[in-house]
Parts: sequence; C-alpha cells; structure tokens
Amino acid sequence: MSDGAKTKTPVLAKITSDKVFCYLSMVLLVFLPVAEIIQELLKATKNKVFRFMYPSYYQPYIVAVFGIALTALVILSFISRAVSGKFKFCIADVFYFTLLAFMLISMFCSVNFGVFASGLRYYMEHPLHFLCYYGMFYAGSMIEDSDLRKKLVFTYIIVAVIEGVVGFLQTRGIQINYCLYLFDMPSDNAAYGTLQNTNFFGSLSCLLTAASSGFFIFSSKLTKSKALKWGSLAVALVSFYTLIASAARMAWIGMTAMILTYIISLIVMRKGAIDKDSLRQITIDFLTLIIGYIAVIIITIIFDDYISDRVEQTMDDSQVTTNVAAGEEDLGDLGNGRGKIWRAALMSVPHHWLTGIGLDNLAQAFREMPGWQQGDYIQDKGHSEFIHTLATQGVFAFINYVALIIYATVNSVKAIMKEKDDVKRSLLWLFFGMFAAYLTQSLASSSIMNVAPYFWLVLGILTPRTKPISLKKK
Repeated sequence: MSDGAKTKTPVLAKITSDKVFCYLSMVLLVFLPVAEIIQELLKATKNKVFRFMYPSYYQPYIVAVFGIALTALVILSFISRAVSGKFKFCIADVFYFTLLAFMLISMFCSVNFGVFASGLRYYMEHPLHFLCYYGMFYAGSMIEDSDLRKKLVFTYIIVAVIEGVVGFLQTRGIQINYCLYLFDMPSDNAAYGTLQNTNFFGSLSCLLTAASSGFFIFSSKLTKSKALKWGSLAVALVSFYTLIASAARMAWIGMTAMILTYIISLIVMRKGAIDKDSLRQITIDFLTLIIGYIAVIIITIIFDDYISDRVEQTMDDSQVTTNVAAGEEDLGDLGNGRGKIWRAALMSVPHHWLTGIGLDNLAQAFREMPGWQQGDYIQDKGHSEFIHTLATQGVFAFINYVALIIYATVNSVKAIMKEKDDVKRSLLWLFFGMFAAYLTQSLASSSIMNVAPYFWLVLGILTPRTKPISLKKK
C-alpha cells in the first residue's frame, strides 16, 4: 500500500492492507478442512436435522463466499491505490485482469451457458470459485512481508497436521464417515483426507508436504526453536506417508519434482548470494529430510501395498503405451483413461479455439465427438490442468496461463539467486518448492475447488510486485 493512499484514505488503506489479505487467506485455508470435519461429524450423529448433508457439501459454498469477499477486497484495493494520485499497475495486476477476462469470456461464450461440471456439488468450478482462485493470487502478490509469509507457511503446516491425522487414520481403517468416491479408491485403506477422493488428496498433499518439508530444510533461517524444527520434520514425514497412501502416482511425481528442484537449486546456489555455512546447513537438513523420506518408503513397502500395487499398475500402463505405439491398442486406454479424455478435449480445440468450449464444461467435448450417443462415456475434468484450460477457455487463455507460470518461475529463480536477506530468500525458496511439486502433478491431474486456492496463493507469492507500470504521464 502506497504512503499516499495511507494518508488520504487511512481506513480504506487498513482494510486493503497486506495483513488483511494474509489473514483472510489463512482463514480460508484452515476453514476448508475444519468445516468438512465438523460437517461429517454432525452427519455421523444421524440426527434428522443434518440428514441433508453429504460429503463436501459446504466446501463449494465456502470457496464461493470467499471468492466474493476477495473480489470485493481487490476492488477496494484498486480504489485505495487510485486515490493516492500515483496509480501504477504491476505485472501481477495485469495477470489478475487477464485471468479474470478470459474466465468471463469463456463463461459467456460457453456452448452450454450456465452449465458447469456436476452442478453445485462435488468438484465443479463455478465462476465464483475462479474469483476465489484469482483473489488468492492477488492476495499472494500483495503479501511481501516476511513475517506474514512465515504465518502462511505455518498455516499450510497446520492444514498438513489436520489432513495428515485424518489421512493416517484412514490408512488404519478408521474413517469419520463414508467416502463419496468410494468406487474410485485404489484400495480400502487408501488416504483421501477431507477431500473424498484419493487423487484430489494427492494434489493437496503435494503442497502440504512441500510446505512442512521446506520449513524443515530452511529451519536454520526461519526459526530458533528446536521443537518447531523437528516438529515440522515429523509433520512432513506423516504428510509424505499419507501422500503415498493416496496411491496418486502424479502426486508421487510431484514430490519427485520438488526433490529434484531442491537438488538442482542447491547446486546452482553455490554461486548465489548465500554464504557457504548457510548453504551447508540447508544441505544437511535437506539430506536429513531425504533420509526420512527413504525410511517412510521402506516402512510402507514392508507393511502396506500402496507402492507395490501402483508399480504393478504402472507396468500395465507401460505395456499399453507400447501397444499404442505399435498400433495394437487405442490411445484412449492410456493413463487409466486419460488418453480418452485428452483426445476428446484436444479434438474440441479447433472448433472452439478462441473462447473454449465453455468454462468447466468439458463434458460437451465428448458430446461433439463423431459417433457419440446418449449414454456414452463423458468426463467433466480434463485430468490435466493445462489441457483443461486449453479446451474450456481457449488458446489465448492457455497462453496467458503458461505465460504466468513462466514469469513466476523466471522471476522466482532470479530472486532466490540474488536475494541477500536469509529469511526472504528461504521463504521464497520454500514456496518455489511447493510450486514445483504442485505444477508437476497438475500436468495429469485436475483443478479442484477445494485444492486450487492453496496453489493460487503460492503462485501469487511468486509473482513479484516489481517494476510497476505507470499509467500516469510523468
């Protein structure tokens, strides 16, 4: 917030301060799993008052309400900045508006206007949900203070504790309530946390495990408390175990990407703005974490069958890939049916390349395929955030999203290399690890309304408010 805005509109400046954006974001992150647990406990009482409830009943509404609240806050923020007399756009502002514009264009130009995946239930993404995503992105870009960023990390760790406990109990056969996507579970004791779906849980676990792991890796710079340091390691390992127990292979790949990101960055940072002693301690803590990961994997192999089952499934998928390459099998059989989904999505692009087939309306792509008949297979989600964006919002929206990813990546890497403040560098490095984990798994998984806000906040943090674009002539 500029000094001019604070002077002319002090009340408005306080309302739209980085603290408000931070605390509102923290409330949403924690409220999503807590609301789900409370709801399921109430449902489990079998009281007639709560008989209308079903899993994930309130989460879509919560995200929608926060979408409205965050949008209102963003509007007030722009007003407050404008009255300062020195209104300047930042790159983050430009992306906020382009994201919003392409979303609205896709919604109004949808082949089936007003139709979204699965109605208001389960995993649909209503326009209000996108307002929440982009609001979280804007909030993240506003939060530059290290203390506030540290509070956000603690919030992710708190959510990791909640999801970790619930997920661990599920691996032992203890469930709060039935699983909404029971028939999609890879095994009876697979972890799905408060998300009702193992794949959704795997996506969220990438961010939560990366957050708690990152805090441990950079604990020498972020805390003086030994209890917090080793406590974060414990949380990371439990979260990592439940991630494995989700049996979501893309989540496993996401964590692999995070590990590789840290390995590469630790090597590159030998020439960065960091002293050797600090780098040595960070490396030691990273290696300690890896040893912990290996121990969890060994224990899981000995006592559970999550890994062995998925290795067998992967071997089968590899055979399918070989058969497809040889022309002996259909492309649609790839990746548990992902090939079929991607084919339908990509086939719709030439016909709807400008605005997409419709916001979260991928099912229409199947209906437009040659030979499709009522009752044939359809799927609401693209099982790839990139392909889903391309098919539902169009080529320009896809390019805009990729440009944002590239911009955040390049600027984050530069900032980590050049930043001399240990705390600022460590926090940015930590969030970049979260970013790498989630983005990698998103190549073959879907955006879900009760997971996406956690990612868009991180993406906003990695989009710096530097080099403002002045709209006023000098």
